[in-house]
Amino acid sequence: MVYVKPPREERESYRSLVAGYLFAGMLVYFYSIPNIFFVYIDDMWRLFAILLLGSYLVVAIIASYVQYRLSKYKPIGPHFPDFIISLWSMAAINLYGFQALAEQPFFQEAYVNLLWIQVFLILFAWIKWISVTTRKQVAKGVTITLVTFSLFHLISCISAYEGADIYAFLFEEATHTPVWPGIALFFSGLMTRFMMATSIDLVITPEERALLIAEEKAREEALKRKPSEEMLSSGRYLEYGELDYEGEEGLTNYREKGSTTFEDVEFLYRENDFRYFSRMDLNPAKELMLYQENGQWYCQTAGQEPEKVLLSEWANDNEKEWRRFEINKREYLEQAIEYRRLVPRFVEIPSDIDASKIDWYD
Repeated sequence: MVYVKPPREERESYRSLVAGYLFAGMLVYFYSIPNIFFVYIDDMWRLFAILLLGSYLVVAIIASYVQYRLSKYKPIGPHFPDFIISLWSMAAINLYGFQALAEQPFFQEAYVNLLWIQVFLILFAWIKWISVTTRKQVAKGVTITLVTFSLFHLISCISAYEGADIYAFLFEEATHTPVWPGIALFFSGLMTRFMMATSIDLVITPEERALLIAEEKAREEALKRKPSEEMLSSGRYLEYGELDYEGEEGLTNYREKGSTTFEDVEFLYRENDFRYFSRMDLNPAKELMLYQENGQWYCQTAGQEPEKVLLSEWANDNEKEWRRFEINKREYLEQAIEYRRLVPRFVEIPSDIDASKIDWYD
């Protein structure tokens, strides 16, 4: 039996989406008021401000309908309103900043240049061939810059009211502290950061998302885990290393013999009965091999002697399950080329694979 949603429920659901768009457009309204009534360059800019406000109200209704129809399409659903609201908010905010600084050409030129940087950052977040880790680091840098600027601007505004203008002190061309345009710039940067996060999340591949989740989980576990008191007291940590080999998690925890801390190692591929990993935390990264001999597991780091290791309880009980996620060297390299994954430089490339297509890390 197929359940058909009653028209009344459909109308209420659509109305709630419209209400959400209208409520989320507070920055559009907040900055449209001064754009239309208070800051003025000429009639063309005022007309643009009126069209901007009116178009948001129209787009909110249309976008609500589109989102309602695409509600089951998850890759678009959560991000569609984010872009609509952010784009119109940024347009209204920066229109205000541009007009409010009409009598201060130095600040107006600086504001426009910063706006172009924000546009570049938003586009940068969409570039798929740049690793998601790099894009996230740039986004974090934007967050730090925003916090720093907000503190600086707050101190500048307070000092200006006390007769000491920091902006005028730092820049000879400056006249007085641009209080409200500075706040507008902060909100514009906030929208930029929000759109960067949304863009990264929208274009991230399933493999990259799984890897990020696995990395975070592995780091949390590695920080928490230490050799047990029983192992320390017995001295077994001086005889054995530990390898928490659960390949479906993307990353593996490894503790070298004699160490009391864990590090992340990346599973690469399997050849015959040898599993190959990368000790990424070393500089440069080194190859780590896992193999079994006479019932005992061993790990050997390139250039070092092999050491006995204890595997996790899961790994000991599910050795046959490893093959579900283990791949051979050729599959590993083909996937690295296809998904632009970084490959440690110590990996030897077969002659029939184009090494120029591989992205390396040291």
